[in-house]
Amino acid sequence: MAHIKTSIPSNDRSLSQDSEANINNISTEQAAFTSLPTNIQTALAQNNRLVFIANNPSIGTDQLEALLQPDDVLVLFNHFIHAEFFANHPLASTLPKLLFFRQIGDSKLHFGLPPRSNNVSVIKRMAKSAPLGILLSNQSYQFPSPDDDPSPHDDPITDERILTVPPSVQALLQNTQHHGVLSEQHPVVADYPCFADIHSSAPSSGFLLYRLLLAARTHLQHIQNTELPLRLLMLGFNDNDKTAHFWQGHNWEFERQEMSAPPPEVEIIRQY
Repeated sequence: MAHIKTSIPSNDRSLSQDSEANINNISTEQAAFTSLPTNIQTALAQNNRLVFIANNPSIGTDQLEALLQPDDVLVLFNHFIHAEFFANHPLASTLPKLLFFRQIGDSKLHFGLPPRSNNVSVIKRMAKSAPLGILLSNQSYQFPSPDDDPSPHDDPITDERILTVPPSVQALLQNTQHHGVLSEQHPVVADYPCFADIHSSAPSSGFLLYRLLLAARTHLQHIQNTELPLRLLMLGFNDNDKTAHFWQGHNWEFERQEMSAPPPEVEIIRQY
């Protein structure tokens, strides 16, 4: 069973870690919206629902086929599940997609990008079929080699692994229409209790994106002057430790508490 870390959380943040929102005297909500690649900003303004899909093995493609709607924007992260479905399905392939890749500690690597296990060949196809945005945590892609991996035994390389980013994906990573960098200390998680005794303790990928897009939809609602905010559907985000692995550097207790009573127009489908 997964273990919940009992370290004493710390919210200490130096002046050098102050949010860009505070520096520029803009709202947290606007900072969240402008953190997104520009084509995802446009997609949010043109669609009605954001669908977050956890990397939960209990999620099946039949379930996705039944849930997805033509006015959805998909949110996927790291080495995301069902990559071929999202690239090839007649509806899913046409939906705008926001992909997030988390930095591995303070290394040059990101989960879900070379030289780690990745869906780069699928990302190439995704970009041809629908608006695609890519967010990387903390730093832009560093084009790391396998020698830069701080823990290569965690994800052994196979002969089938793509180890370098192809030119078409490089172009996406160098274009602000498609690419952005999201700090794990973004003001949307300023209240997050990190663990001072765990290196790189930070919000989980799903929770960071949840907070970011909650704030972004508030900004969008304001500028569009709409009565209701953009809807959010969270698929496979669970509220206990039945799932196989939880890294102890994430404050799961805090995240579960925050998501236990979601705000209006947010639906969470929990499954194991």
